[in-house]
Amino acid sequence: MKGRAALAALLAVALHGCGYALVGTGRGILPEGTSSVFVETFVNETPRVGLEQRLTDAVLRELASRARLSPVPDRSAADVEISGRILSYQVNPVRFDDQGRALEYEIAVLARVRLTDRKTEKALFDNPSFLFRQPYPVAATSASYVDIENAAIEAMARPFARSLVTTILEGF
Repeated sequence: MKGRAALAALLAVALHGCGYALVGTGRGILPEGTSSVFVETFVNETPRVGLEQRLTDAVLRELASRARLSPVPDRSAADVEISGRILSYQVNPVRFDDQGRALEYEIAVLARVRLTDRKTEKALFDNPSFLFRQPYPVAATSASYVDIENAAIEAMARPFARSLVTTILEGF
């Protein structure tokens, strides 16, 4: 019995000191005292007009919904800055009905994203190929591909922003 207790105590001490920690539970990559963020409108390198505004707005809303960083409209008032380039955007059918009509699309966005410390101009986070994919189901009676694409972008913007902000701030 004493041997089991000693083994359990030894195991607890070993696990405590092994450096194991849950990702996303600490302060992360933000410097001490960081409280404000400026989000530059993403640069759109795709032919899809307005995509940069929808994704930038979604990132701003996601940041505002969290208490960790407050978005500010003036770059000079920010502690850190998020900037990005939308490198590619695709909507592809992935599931079809018996008549060959698409029932589900996959929307994919590839972006380069950077978080910069405004005081030091040092990149705190830099991902040259942040890839976000999401399925988008549609009714077989949808009027046109353009309608589907616009609705897919709207449906994708918030999860894109949530994934991006979590990746930057929490280290996932």
